[in-house]
Amino acid sequence: MDVSEYIKRLYGAFAEAPRPSEKEVTPHRCGECDEVAARLAPHERDAVPVADMYWLGDSLPLLSPKAYRYYLPSFVAFCLTHRDSSLDALINYNLAPSASLDEGERDRFGYFSPSERQVIAEFVEHRSKMDGAEFDRQYLEKATQYWSATSEKSLEGTRA
Repeated sequence: MDVSEYIKRLYGAFAEAPRPSEKEVTPHRCGECDEVAARLAPHERDAVPVADMYWLGDSLPLLSPKAYRYYLPSFVAFCLTHRDSSLDALINYNLAPSASLDEGERDRFGYFSPSERQVIAEFVEHRSKMDGAEFDRQYLEKATQYWSATSEKSLEGTRA
C-alpha cells in the first residue's frame, strides 16, 4: 500500500461526513469523555495534532457514531504513520462491530457511505497482511468480513 496515496483517498472518501459539535463527540459525560471531546472538537478531521492523537489512541469506543465517522480517517491515517502508538495496537479491535457498542443509536457503522466503506475495507485488508497480524487474527477476520460484505452491498446498490 502506498500510504500517502491511500491517506489522500481516505480523507477524500470521508469528505462529506458531517463534523460533530463538541457535545456530539462523545455521548457520555465524564472527565475522560469530556477530555476526548475537548481534544477532537476544535480540529478538522485531517488536522488533529499529533500529540493529541497519541493521547487519543484508545478512545475510539468512546466516540459517538457521528464523531466515529468523522474522525475515523484521523485515527486510520495516524495508525499508518505512527506505528509506535497505542492506536496501532488497538485499532484492529475497533474496526469490527461490537454488540455492546453498535446497536440502535450507538451503531458506529450505520451511516458510512459506499466510498467510506470501500476505503475502510482496504485498510482492514492491509492490516490483515501486516507483520504481527496473527495476534489479532480473530478481530481482523471479523472486521474483514464486515467491511467486505458492507462494501460489496454498497457497490451493488450503486450499480443497480
